[in-house]
Amino acid sequence: MKRFLFFLLAGSLSLPLWAQASFADTIRLTLFADTVTLDEVVVTDRRTPAANSRWSDLHPVELVTVAGSNGDLYKALQTFPGVQVQSETGRLLVRGGSSEETQTYIDGLHVLKPYTSTGINTAARGRYSTFMFSGVNLATGGAPLEYGQALSAVLPLETKDESPVTKLGMNASIVGVGGGGTRAFRRGSLSVDLTYQHLGLYNKMYSGRREFEEPYQMFSAATQFRHALGENVLLKIYGQYDRTDFASYEGEDTRRLFSLGEDNVYVNATLRRRMKDGWEGYAGAAFSYNRQGITGAAQPDDCWEERQQELHVKATASRLWNNGLRIGGGVESFIRRYANRYAWQEMESAGKVRPVVSAAFLSAMWFPWERLKAEASVRAEYTGQDKRMSLSPRVAVNCYAGDAVLSATVGRYTQQAEFRLLALRSGLKSSTCWQYNLGVQYERGGRIGKAEAYYKDYNRLPLWENTSLTAHGHGYSMGFDLFFLDRTSLKNVEYRLSYTYNLSRRRYLEYTELTTPPYATRHNASFVLRWSIPRLRLILGLTDTYASGRPWHNPALPGLMNDEAKPYNSLDLGLTFLLSPKVILTASATNVLGRCNEFGRVDGHPVLASADHFFYVGVYVTLGRKAAYDVSNF
Repeated sequence: MKRFLFFLLAGSLSLPLWAQASFADTIRLTLFADTVTLDEVVVTDRRTPAANSRWSDLHPVELVTVAGSNGDLYKALQTFPGVQVQSETGRLLVRGGSSEETQTYIDGLHVLKPYTSTGINTAARGRYSTFMFSGVNLATGGAPLEYGQALSAVLPLETKDESPVTKLGMNASIVGVGGGGTRAFRRGSLSVDLTYQHLGLYNKMYSGRREFEEPYQMFSAATQFRHALGENVLLKIYGQYDRTDFASYEGEDTRRLFSLGEDNVYVNATLRRRMKDGWEGYAGAAFSYNRQGITGAAQPDDCWEERQQELHVKATASRLWNNGLRIGGGVESFIRRYANRYAWQEMESAGKVRPVVSAAFLSAMWFPWERLKAEASVRAEYTGQDKRMSLSPRVAVNCYAGDAVLSATVGRYTQQAEFRLLALRSGLKSSTCWQYNLGVQYERGGRIGKAEAYYKDYNRLPLWENTSLTAHGHGYSMGFDLFFLDRTSLKNVEYRLSYTYNLSRRRYLEYTELTTPPYATRHNASFVLRWSIPRLRLILGLTDTYASGRPWHNPALPGLMNDEAKPYNSLDLGLTFLLSPKVILTASATNVLGRCNEFGRVDGHPVLASADHFFYVGVYVTLGRKAAYDVSNF
């Protein structure tokens, strides 16, 4: 328990000098560069960095203590380079791409609906606890071709392989209550977590710009079963159900009651096995289901209903050979169903589609020398809607020069059109994107610096031509990312600086000219500081985020999307305090300077978030005797 508490408040543990001196014998070690991926960047000081475009092994504590994140994974990731600020939606937008172009995977399996549903201009949150994962990866460019159906980026999340301690805990906050625990047994464990959120009290204290008829409320129940079937075989099963309801008044002139009810289910099961002769095998399946019903969606008393479901099955195998060659591959299939229905007065419309995507991928990683690694891979994909076969290659090279890593990646990616567009035209072709990345990373003495330039070439984007939906759209996105992390200059202080420059142009959907999308911002920057004070058992956090103005169409000026809203800026504060060995208090506040931020303009009127500020106060209590409460129960 003491080790956990010290890590929570002061960072990672190091081996004491007396323990180092006790090893008197000579030990000969033979090291093999095994599964380090070519596009991995490690931003902790506990592992060796590899290359750019990927943030790897971010510890959950590092993310939830980011001031302003309020414990949300996706909000914390918006402070990293390549990710654009989206405080009005809460979703990930990477390097000029839309939120639909970044996909989330849990244990290698796709998540259909990773975000909670909210009202208009209200930030969504991730459905899954950050503490559920052993590490968090974000591939902002040049992702491995194992992960398909993502034009811009992928977020692969890996759950913990074991939870050896039986524990029980509960929490209460200004927005809800929760509790659960883990029962550990020989070679496995079973975890349960229950959460209920209700914003009635919060709305009375601070309602923002929205008036609620029924406050936002969500019930969530999750469970995970882990069992080692043998020395080299691990089975994991995870399931979660959540229900969301709220009703609020939208619009200024014609106030309509916007009422939402949603059910969401996600279940996955994975089996990993290490076989003879160095082979490693993996098989998994995930089922996602989402039903959403809305009244007052666009007009008073209208009705919108949408049902989505997906079955994702996947199997892979890989082997490391003695000559420094790793070969791997696999097959997968996405079996999907979608239906919607809209009714208002005497008008009614409906759409259905059953898209299926099947793929096979193969990769070869070669590291002939310690300071040179190269990977070539290919993905073959068949989409049933347009009956089209596509081939996507990818090449990545890393070269180590002292403490620096030079990297280059080029690859092709495809993604099926959104369900709502396929329901309008089932044969719409999948979009494509070529990505080119060139970067350098330098790490020494607890400091990491990184720079990367990128270019993305889009083709076959959905485009409205007159009244026809086509795949004749195209575009590009280019820019560079800068990052600096320092853990050693100041005692117990960690800070990082991020900056992204992006120039994006698209001809897609209703934008018939090549223009900047309304969600893309030219400049994004953030400063994140975390100060640990062991004597007070306290962590203080500060985050300052800046983004240049969103583009909008000003009819008084020539051209399309020819003006910008005012820049975005938010200063956020956070606090985590260990009241006792079994009680943790956490508090945070966003936009403490009270800035009224704009997220673009429509007809000259600023688009504002539903609230300028958000604050959170919560307490987490351990009910067991052996371990401090780790927030997630898992």
